[in-house]
Amino acid sequence: MFKIFYAEKDTTLYESNLLANSGLNSVLEVGKSLNTDDTISSINSLLKFNVTEISQSLALYNKSVTDCKFMLQLYTTHARNLAAEYDISAKIVGEAWDNGTGLATALTTDGASWVGPKPNNSWISGSQLQQITSGSKLYISGSGAGGNWIYSSGSATTSSLIVSESFSYRTTDINLDVTNAIKLWLSGSGGYTIPNHGFLLELINTTSTASYGSVQYFSRETHTIYVPKLVMYLDNSTFTTGSLTAVNLDSYVTYTKLKPAYNEAEVAKIRIYSRNKYPVKSATNLFPIETVNYLPTSSFYSILDSATDEVIIPYDNIYTKLSCDSTSNFIHIDMNGFMPERSYRLQLKINDGITIQYINNDTYFKVIR
Repeated sequence: MFKIFYAEKDTTLYESNLLANSGLNSVLEVGKSLNTDDTISSINSLLKFNVTEISQSLALYNKSVTDCKFMLQLYTTHARNLAAEYDISAKIVGEAWDNGTGLATALTTDGASWVGPKPNNSWISGSQLQQITSGSKLYISGSGAGGNWIYSSGSATTSSLIVSESFSYRTTDINLDVTNAIKLWLSGSGGYTIPNHGFLLELINTTSTASYGSVQYFSRETHTIYVPKLVMYLDNSTFTTGSLTAVNLDSYVTYTKLKPAYNEAEVAKIRIYSRNKYPVKSATNLFPIETVNYLPTSSFYSILDSATDEVIIPYDNIYTKLSCDSTSNFIHIDMNGFMPERSYRLQLKINDGITIQYINNDTYFKVIR
């Protein structure tokens, strides 16, 4: 199962314009820019999610943060002059910052900037050795410019706190596992509470000598469906077949019981029926359509936007498994987090250990306000 959360705030920081931000711009940017005087300047982005909403969802599903996986997803609107291979890193921001109200065409100085998290403030740097929470073993690192981040004492590059995604001749969209950051904010460290100040995104060239290039991502202010999001995956699947028998994967049909529309506040239980295409007559003389079988335990689902075919929820071998009870296979979908007034498409993946089959029976549903 999954739950989608959207960014609470985001902004871009520019080394070439030290005091400015674009907190209300429709795009975020990371990378390096070439200035008119042929110098190179860095560009970083900040974004933050509301972890209180995550805590409420965990309580609703009776799960702990250790039961879940959290993926940060950003979608590219434009990329230029990128190296063939590069990394995008996501660091845990060390202090509170203001979003600002700037636009790409009208930068402002009322929020976070390259030199500080707020107007007339400077970023705390690693040389100041300030603890995140008094008594904890987490400190703030950074040069005092372009944002800062936290690390564990004794290791300024603690892998569990700084994560990255590598890109090599592939799409520039971000799909980054930030589970450790969410655990830190919700569970604390060594008994100490760690405040959530969001993520700092940076682009790092790895094997290329290219000195500049950048990626622009849709921001929370975009008027598209590509808002930055955090997807929480949890495994609440169960598999009890009762008196059902396994379907014949050489010849079968499926039927998904979907309503045409779901309210955005719904948590829906969607049943997926399967049966042998040419069933043998039974002693009870049931009609074939009334004979329900079950799909293998290694059956999964994915959800796409029906208009764009953008994958909203990809297949996952743990977190998008089909459940089963004595009636049929089923899944739960939390509609809160889908963009309302849009239609979505459900796909199935059936794996019997040898063959892999994909099922797309035009199973569409709409989420409404």
